[in-house]
Amino acid sequence: MITFDSDKNAIFNPQSLNLIGHPKKALMIFDDEVWEDYVEKNKTLETFPAKNNSGRVFSAFRIYKHKGEDILLICPNIGGAASTVDLELLIASGINKIVAFGTCGSLDKNIAKNTIIIPTVAVREEGVSYHYLPPSDEVDQNKTLIQIMEQVFSRHNMNYLSGKVWTTDAVYRETSNKLKTMKQNGCLAVDMEMASLLSVAKFRSIDFAGFLIADDNIDGKPKKDYGRDSATLLQLALEIVTAI
Repeated sequence: MITFDSDKNAIFNPQSLNLIGHPKKALMIFDDEVWEDYVEKNKTLETFPAKNNSGRVFSAFRIYKHKGEDILLICPNIGGAASTVDLELLIASGINKIVAFGTCGSLDKNIAKNTIIIPTVAVREEGVSYHYLPPSDEVDQNKTLIQIMEQVFSRHNMNYLSGKVWTTDAVYRETSNKLKTMKQNGCLAVDMEMASLLSVAKFRSIDFAGFLIADDNIDGKPKKDYGRDSATLLQLALEIVTAI
């Protein structure tokens, strides 16, 4: 049993990373293709390592200058518990506008592969969120930030859906009965982090926008594939974080 405590002062609190330049905005890039094949390898994308005032270099952090701002790009750890540690450290470092995106599993074979999914609500079937918010079945995403994402995707003619997602930290317990239940509950996709990240953002009162890209499909083979372009996904995320 988890007992929620609203006290923001824990025994161990996240500490600032003291990043040089004190960036205020960040992208959490869970998509391996975007990070490994584009951010790290593409020579036309000019980024530089993030460092702190003690001279430490953060290998999973890059700084990208976008419209005169330093945007921190981070390849976070996978899973609700690990990724929220990354998020807490970013917030403690003064970053208060964050966009996170990565892949998810579609719950409907009629949803084309690589469809963008904007979570309006995340079902809390993980553990982290219950340490940040009172018990409930779901956590919602900020409606204003949802509208910003929808406007950006519409402007660029991107195929997207808005709806409920299911967050679980038990990857190997996605059973047929669970799939049926979550579909009946209105869920479009399953992921491992969204409910946790949304809950931390609410608890810490920061602007957080998250979207997902349908990758694998646990309902069967999707009938269509829109294709994925890493450069486009990164530029969309940058446009969103600039607008919030």
